[in-house]
Amino acid sequence: MKSLLGLNLSMIFLFSLVGVSAAMAAKPAWIKNSVAGLETELVGRYGEAQRQRIHEGLAQAADYWIDGDGDAAVFADFARENFAGDQTTLDSMFERFQSILEIYNGSMHGVSSEMNRQTDLSLGPILPMDREFAGYNPGAHFIDDMFANKLAFVVLLNFPVSTLDERLTEGRKWSRRQWAETRLAQRFSKRIPASVSLEVARAAAESDQYIADYNIWMHHLLAGNGERLFPEKLRLLSHWNLRDELKANYAGGEKGFEKQKMIFRVMERIVDQTIPE
Repeated sequence: MKSLLGLNLSMIFLFSLVGVSAAMAAKPAWIKNSVAGLETELVGRYGEAQRQRIHEGLAQAADYWIDGDGDAAVFADFARENFAGDQTTLDSMFERFQSILEIYNGSMHGVSSEMNRQTDLSLGPILPMDREFAGYNPGAHFIDDMFANKLAFVVLLNFPVSTLDERLTEGRKWSRRQWAETRLAQRFSKRIPASVSLEVARAAAESDQYIADYNIWMHHLLAGNGERLFPEKLRLLSHWNLRDELKANYAGGEKGFEKQKMIFRVMERIVDQTIPE
């Protein structure tokens, strides 16, 4: 069968591009001084009780701000206009993001499902155009656009980005609202270019198609004595159908055990890529 090596390497390369892109986009030279001044100003406006939120929010926004987003004056005006300094404003901001992103995510899921219909379901021959639809991510430009119009920065300025360690150690004590806020901020914790998102979608679609084309005709498998243990025309997809057949044969007694051993050998051959075309 075809080797997975090319697909795996392409995925690794694409995700490495994200890190390279982030590393190349150095922070503006003025950002540190601007953050310090804005923190003092905003604490003076909203009070000492908001200091930690102001400090963390400005730091998060500054981490993702690049020269193309605007100069020091643009950054300062943005922070002054978009920091939610009271609970009522913060609640309104959260509820609007939650409602809009729920609609957006659901709509994108519906579009993607329809684009993948021909490759995901048994509806007849798959044309080259079907693979192009399956490899297209209609939401690829979303993160780029949200940073360009600065809505991503609104989130970063007002809601906490958490680490995995923080979620594991402190998450048990968090409320549903705290979890929702950190999930919202996590959405914009990576500034991934649209070109990379599109390439990731393409590589993922090729990987999915590879699996969809990897069918095992079980009747062609022979036991040590030459016996065919599986019925004619039984075609199992790797790996889900093989897994289900393996589970189904737990109740099959000795013959079921023989089938399981044969399926196990098939899985080994899939892993080491020695199954013939």
